[in-house]
Amino acid sequence: MSFYRLIFYHAMLGGWAAFFGWLVSEVFLLRRSGDLGTLPVFFTSALVGAAIGAGIALVTAVANGHFKGVVVRSVFCLAGGFAGGAMGGLIGNVIYSVLPYSIVRVLGWMLMGLGIGGVEGLFDRSVKKIRNGLIGGAIGGFLGGLCFDPVVRFVGGNMSGRAIAFVILGMCIGLFIGLAQIILREAWLTVEQGFRPGRQFVLNIPVTILGTSEKAQLSFIAYGAKGVEPIHLRIEQQPDGHFLVRDNGSRTGTFVNGRRVQEEVLHHDDVIQLGPNLVRFREAVRHVSADGGARRRPQPAVALPEATPIMATPPPVPAPGAIKSGPPPVPAPASGAIKPGPARAPVAQQVAIQPAAAAPPAPKPASAGPRGKPCPKCAKPGTPIPGTGHHLCMSCDLKY
Repeated sequence: MSFYRLIFYHAMLGGWAAFFGWLVSEVFLLRRSGDLGTLPVFFTSALVGAAIGAGIALVTAVANGHFKGVVVRSVFCLAGGFAGGAMGGLIGNVIYSVLPYSIVRVLGWMLMGLGIGGVEGLFDRSVKKIRNGLIGGAIGGFLGGLCFDPVVRFVGGNMSGRAIAFVILGMCIGLFIGLAQIILREAWLTVEQGFRPGRQFVLNIPVTILGTSEKAQLSFIAYGAKGVEPIHLRIEQQPDGHFLVRDNGSRTGTFVNGRRVQEEVLHHDDVIQLGPNLVRFREAVRHVSADGGARRRPQPAVALPEATPIMATPPPVPAPGAIKSGPPPVPAPASGAIKPGPARAPVAQQVAIQPAAAAPPAPKPASAGPRGKPCPKCAKPGTPIPGTGHHLCMSCDLKY
């Protein structure tokens, strides 16, 4: 899915997951205990954190288009969210018992956000994803925690107040985790043709697999699986920051800008083709290699026709001593040749300057192909989606 939808799903699934975690804790803990002591708050925070962590793990499955392997990811993120929520609830409640100020509880919600934000990066073993998740989770937990106590007091301190407050907290944590992953991205892929065009994927893990396997981070199934291997290619980030595409010995091959490659260093705006799918590579930070751009593939030179110099023929220079007054001698005609007529006075040659003929009109360039149906929102031509009869506007992210 596009980045805008990815952020939206982070917020929505975070909010609904928090609601589900609150509901379980409300039914089995708060209503039975009748108080908000340290133990009920500890388990409530743990359950809500676990639910938010599992909900955010589902975003990856929704964005990728299949749910294979999502159970292991969800369980891992649920455990991480449980630990983060339990730690945040315990520490926040202990500090609040000593310093009874609402702002003190915000530290506990921040710890919950840190635990939820970093757990998915741990699962993917990505330092960058851990960093971005920690930043987003801390900001989301802080802002959601600021709203928690005022919302509970405004609604009345009952079940409804706690439900709304936890939903706001979950939405803030999910929203800012998604925003941090998108804003702090270094490179990403955009599917322009094939299976589900318009999908975008952030390259924030060391190795990204493209193919039909359930292990692929960017999968291609249905129409996009024609000619695509389970593990078709890998995109690996090098120590110098460049990204390298490596074909996995596929039968149909991997193409970069229309040229079949086995290994190739990717540059901004390169197009990768696997089967019927076209994937564009983009970078937020342009990397320049130390060899002065020698990694870039050389472009074929266009040979221009050489101009033929126009030189005036100089008049013949007679040898010294051969200059004589009078007209030059007329050579005797050969036998059988036509005798020249009487000599005429030399007449100055007049060169008539003819106006330059009008250049023929330049031929119209050949059409690059049928243009897509204009977008009803921005009127720009959209990209046809093969086999569906629909179009996709890359500017508005609108399917019509």
